[in-house]
Amino acid sequence: MLSRRRLIGSASLACVTPALKAPAARAQAAAGYPDRPIRLILPFAAGGPTDTLGRVFAEQLSKQLNGRVVVENRTGAGSTIGADAVAKAPKDGYTLLFNNLSHSINPSLYRRLPYDTVGDFVPVSTLMEGPVILLVGADSPFRSLKDLIDAVRARPDHYDYGSAGNGSAAHVSAVQILALTKAQMNHVVYRGVAPAMADLLAGTIALVNDTSTTALGSIRGGMVRPLAVTSAERVPFLPDLPTVRESGIPELANFRMSTWNMLLAPAGTPEPIVARLHDESRKALTDPAFVARLAELGNVPMAPADLAGSRAFLVAEMERWRGVMAEAGVKPE
Repeated sequence: MLSRRRLIGSASLACVTPALKAPAARAQAAAGYPDRPIRLILPFAAGGPTDTLGRVFAEQLSKQLNGRVVVENRTGAGSTIGADAVAKAPKDGYTLLFNNLSHSINPSLYRRLPYDTVGDFVPVSTLMEGPVILLVGADSPFRSLKDLIDAVRARPDHYDYGSAGNGSAAHVSAVQILALTKAQMNHVVYRGVAPAMADLLAGTIALVNDTSTTALGSIRGGMVRPLAVTSAERVPFLPDLPTVRESGIPELANFRMSTWNMLLAPAGTPEPIVARLHDESRKALTDPAFVARLAELGNVPMAPADLAGSRAFLVAEMERWRGVMAEAGVKPE
């Protein structure tokens, strides 16, 4: 029969051993990572800018990891459905989130989210960024951003603009411009960029702000007329397109905005796996072929940031957009 002391000692070892083995087990799991397909959740519809960039990134990551990165669109509620799926996924590095600036804006748009925007995720790496382009139909009477704003000011709430959802780049860029110019347009939400563009071409709505990723094809095809780009300087792929700053509207003289993308994992994902994903993400952004592909889509790699820097960037963006939304009078729903 075991003595009382030996029984207590055995129980203590049983409790401690798993904790002692956990780091070694995690390191061993990371050494063989990935040994099965990785799911990359894209929280917006197929064919949109986040989907396009996410698929390009997934292809690059697959090559670097010598494994499969499978894209899955989980759409709805301004990216919150897809984000929630990742927040609640197993913390093993096999379910990741490719999201855009909406991840930082949603806390300002929704009173309650089913996850903690920072606490439930590990911001693995900042990735790429690109400007937003203001578009009207090819037959639109508006030849410049000033033409549009003058017309909107003259007839408040008469004109509509479309976006792929609350918190999207199209939505928040319009919110900022309208707030600064004290102009009023009605926001029409679509289930993606494609149906919004269809209504723009049909003349049902007056404006769609789209990222360069998906706008360039429509511009080059002559289907739409670009009015301005939101970057601080003119962009090389559309050198004749003025910036919003150059619109001749005093309230927009300092306007600047870009949309960005980030890779996130569920909080609690083993550190060696997070570190591997971070390193591979930064490696992708120095690959000449991948960078050239981003340029074709009107995007550039974001400035390098370590894991702490990626988290700090997300927190700073949340604070910035909270201020923008409050100033524009947008209240959480």
